[in-house]
Parts: sequence; C-alpha cells; structure tokens
Amino acid sequence: MTGSTTSYLDPPTLTMLLGGLAVAFVCLVSGLNGRAPGRLTAGLTWLVQAGVVAYAAWYLVRQLRGETPVGPGWELWAYLVTILLLPALALVWSREEPTRWSTFVLAVAAFTAAVMAARSAQIWYGVGMLP
Repeated sequence: MTGSTTSYLDPPTLTMLLGGLAVAFVCLVSGLNGRAPGRLTAGLTWLVQAGVVAYAAWYLVRQLRGETPVGPGWELWAYLVTILLLPALALVWSREEPTRWSTFVLAVAAFTAAVMAARSAQIWYGVGMLP
C-alpha cells in the first residue's frame, strides 16, 4: 500500500468529513424527534452542497494545474460527481415529501457525502491502493 493511513486528511477533506458528519447528526436527531425538514436541516444540507461544490472544484483546479491522482482518475471523478448529486437530490426529495423520513434522507445524504469525500481523497493520494 502507498501512503499512510492519515496522509489524505488534508484541510479540505477534514472539513468535508467533519462537517458532513455533524450535519448528518443534526438531521438524524431532528428526524428522531419526528420533525420534517425545516430551515435548520435544509440550510445545513445546502451548506454541505456548497462544500461539495468547492471540494470538487478544488480537485478540478489541481488537475488543471497538472497534478494527477495516484489512483484511477475515473474512480475519483465518479465519486466526486456522485457527491455533487447527493445533497441536491436529497433536498429535492425533502421538498417534495416534507415528512420526518425526508429528514432522515438528508442525514443519509450528508453522511454519504462526508464518507465519499474522504474516499475521494484516499484515491487522490493513493491510500489503500495496491502497488
């Protein structure tokens, strides 16, 4: 394996990971309390969406500057495109079906975006890749 197990936790990745997990926790607690998506949960999910856009743009800029991922580029961009879609689609869902279950959908989207952002960084830095 190349890279150490925490070498991929650069500031943007750490921000996405911790931010997404915090938003997921808030949405989970809100859903467990029986609340439909409100200003807080939707607003936080919009914040995750903005973070994901900035995160993907950061990787795009790095590649345009000539840097390349250690892992497969197609896999990196598959992850990034997916996490670009997740919060947006969860927000559409929560608007179309404003029930407590939609709050859980927001929680799952934030959690998944956080984890997939960390995995994207692992692909970039080659953590867990076979030589």
